[in-house]
Parts: sequence; structure tokens; C-alpha cells
Amino acid sequence: MKKRIIVLTACMMTGLVLSGCSGEEGQNDDQASDDNVEETVAAEESSSDPKEDGEENSSSSTEEAHAEEAASDSSSNSIDTYLQEKYKVDQAHYETDVWESDSGVTNLTVNLMPDTEAYSQEMDKKFQNGQSEVEEDIESLFDVAARIMKELPEEKGRVDSVNWVSYDGESTVTLIQDYEHSEKPAGDDALSKYSDEQIEYARVWLQLGPNQDIDELNVRIIPAGEKLNPDDETSAVYPEDVIQLAGSRLVDGSVTYSGNGDGTINVYNVPLRWDGKYPAGKDFYNEIIESTKLVPVETAEDEEVIRLIQLQKIQ
Repeated sequence: MKKRIIVLTACMMTGLVLSGCSGEEGQNDDQASDDNVEETVAAEESSSDPKEDGEENSSSSTEEAHAEEAASDSSSNSIDTYLQEKYKVDQAHYETDVWESDSGVTNLTVNLMPDTEAYSQEMDKKFQNGQSEVEEDIESLFDVAARIMKELPEEKGRVDSVNWVSYDGESTVTLIQDYEHSEKPAGDDALSKYSDEQIEYARVWLQLGPNQDIDELNVRIIPAGEKLNPDDETSAVYPEDVIQLAGSRLVDGSVTYSGNGDGTINVYNVPLRWDGKYPAGKDFYNEIIESTKLVPVETAEDEEVIRLIQLQKIQ
């Protein structure tokens, strides 16, 4: 009886030992499992960081771009309001482009735009014709542009140009431009490789040339002091240097003008060849000089300008 009790006790002890071992092994397994889970989560978080950083950087760049755009729009609106209050033009409003040049200067391209299509068409005709009876309307715009260029406070930016833009945006007339300090980027401008003079000759002919179907565009520079009509001894002389544009045939007509350096020209009503009875007298020629027309030069399509530049023959 005593022997059996001992054996039973030994078995119970053995069970306790096995149970203890099993418990320790379970705890070790659980700990290893927990460690593996932590390592996996850490790895996943580490691998996702670059993407999250990229998304954050991309989002940050987008937000900065939007902020800069909003600031530019806000600046433009502020300047437009200022111009509208100080330099109001009936039936028109301002839309200003604000841009920064490579030198870090804030520049303003001020566009004066008609409120209605009907008024736009009315003014476009006046710009094209340059007739004496409508010069007062045009002159008032030039006066406003000159005042803006001269008076606008420096802290608002430097005025690069003031332009009249048609209602549909297809036609632009530069009222005044700071040619000396202009920093407007040429970008991909197709005309950037041509001189200002070449571009001017082409634009003037496109706007005023009697015949557009020409095979060459002759450019003659006439110095101040030369007679309007070399064949008439009573002829008055040009008070300034002028430019005479003409085709290769008499039927092509001609345009004689002087440039003002601000996007406008003075057009002289003189023929390419003088027909009539001479001597005509100085009064006749003086009247021609005094009745020159002030005409703003339109920009025209780049393709058409280039076509005429390629036909130019400068004497």
C-alpha cells in the first residue's frame, strides 16, 4: 500500500513538470509570435514611408502652386481695381497680367478691354481708319496710357506696356510701351529672330497697304529735308525721317509714314508717283504735312507678318 502511494506521487510530480514545461514553451511561442508581428508592422510602415513622403511633397508642391496662382490673381484684381478707380475709361475695364522677370522685377502688362462687343467694333474701326474726326477718342486712350506709365506707384510694379485689346481678344493695339526697359520674355515668339523695323514694316503694310497680293515689299528710308515731290521746285520738305513702303507695281500702291516709337505712326497722304500740274505751290504741300493721320499699328498674325518680312527689300 505504501509503495503504490509513492508511485502515484511520482507520477503527479512528473505531470507537474511536464505541465510546467508545456507552459513555458507556450509562452515562448507567444512571445516569438508577438515579435514577428511587431517586425512585420515595422517593415510595412518603413516601406510605406517613401510613398507617404512623396504624396506629402506632391501635395505640398500643388498647394504652393495654387497659393502662388491665387496670390497673382489677387494682385491683379487689386491693381485692376486701383486702375479702374483712378484711370476710369467709359465702356471699358482693366485686366492686368502680373509677371516677374529674370531680374526679379515685378512687371505689369495692363490691358484695357471694352465692356461690350458693339463698343469694341466701334473702337476697332476708329483705330484702323485713324480719321481726323475720331482722333480725339483715340488720343484720350493714349493720354490715359501715358498717365498710367508715368504715375503708377513703384510698389505696385513696373508697367511694361498698356494695350487696347478687342472684345474677342483677336486684336491688340499697344498704346504705350517701355521699350527701353522692357523685360517681357520672348518665349517661343515666332517673331523674336526678326528686327523691330522688319516687323513694323510688315504690320504697317498689312494694315494700310492698298494691295496685299504683292510679290515684294520695297522699303525706302527718306531723310528729313527731302522734298515731298522731287520733281516740283515749290515742294515742301519732310520735317522728319519717313519710310515709304511700296510693291513692285504702281497698282500695288504705297504707304508713307513716320514712326513714333510707341506703337503709332504718322501717315502722310502722298502718292508713289506724282501726277498733275506743277508747280503746285508750297501751300499745297504744307497742307499734306499738316494733315498727317495718327494711326496705331495693330499686331496682326505672326504668319502674315513673317510672309511680308520675307518679301522685304530695303533700299
